[in-house]
Amino acid sequence: MKRYIIFKAMFFLSLSLLFGGSLQSCEEVIDVDLNDADPKLSVDAQITLDQPALVQLSYTSSYFSDEEPEHEENAIVNISDSDGNSESLSHIGNGQYVGQLLRGRVGQEYELSITVDDKTYKGTSSILTPTEILKLGYEKFDGFGGSDGEEEYNVVITLKNNPDEENYYLIKYFLNDEEKEDTYSVWSHEYFANEETIEFTPLRFSFTKEDVVTIVAYSIDEGTYDYYSELDEIVDQEGGSGSTPFNPGSNMGKDILGYFRAWSFDQSSFKIEEE
Repeated sequence: MKRYIIFKAMFFLSLSLLFGGSLQSCEEVIDVDLNDADPKLSVDAQITLDQPALVQLSYTSSYFSDEEPEHEENAIVNISDSDGNSESLSHIGNGQYVGQLLRGRVGQEYELSITVDDKTYKGTSSILTPTEILKLGYEKFDGFGGSDGEEEYNVVITLKNNPDEENYYLIKYFLNDEEKEDTYSVWSHEYFANEETIEFTPLRFSFTKEDVVTIVAYSIDEGTYDYYSELDEIVDQEGGSGSTPFNPGSNMGKDILGYFRAWSFDQSSFKIEEE
């Protein structure tokens, strides 16, 4: 049995989304009033295989405000791994903090610590074995009538699975170097535990001839999978479920929005050609 989840980042998320194992985290779902004048700290943080940590800190503002979000420029930000190595991140402006020495490694669990005004937030995430994009292709799609009569195509993606790990996958789609409609697919190992390869076709969106399509396939841990999966509930609300909007639970603790994720990835591109 295979399953895919498609979701979009909604307006009440105040963080950028562009940028298993022994993971244990306390996650809190935070209800946010769109008119709330009390700003909340938002974190968008990651460490990628072979890359240093990158953290963006900002504050939420009223949904109806035209002002740019305020950045947190005086935080103390540290990252450490399960081998005891640690590093303090440097602020480079506009609430961005970057590391230099400590880089992502497979099998390591990382702890991110952020201290603002004597309050400390901590979260953990682990880097799993990167997947490999084995094959990319496309097939004709009847379409939803949104391409002005052009023939539409679905992407067919084949990934290498790592059956020895409880791994999860997040797929991002780019059209002509731009991310396509903030749309993602999330897959769990539970649906292909004994399979060495994974083949699937996202059905919610399509491409047309001459499009250059880039697929980025991230290997993520369970906590990151849960975070992105909660966004699927937000999409359901957009579709008219009527429930109260909420932000996905953060692994950084209570009273903070956003997420710290550790991941690895593979990417590949192709062009949809004339048949």
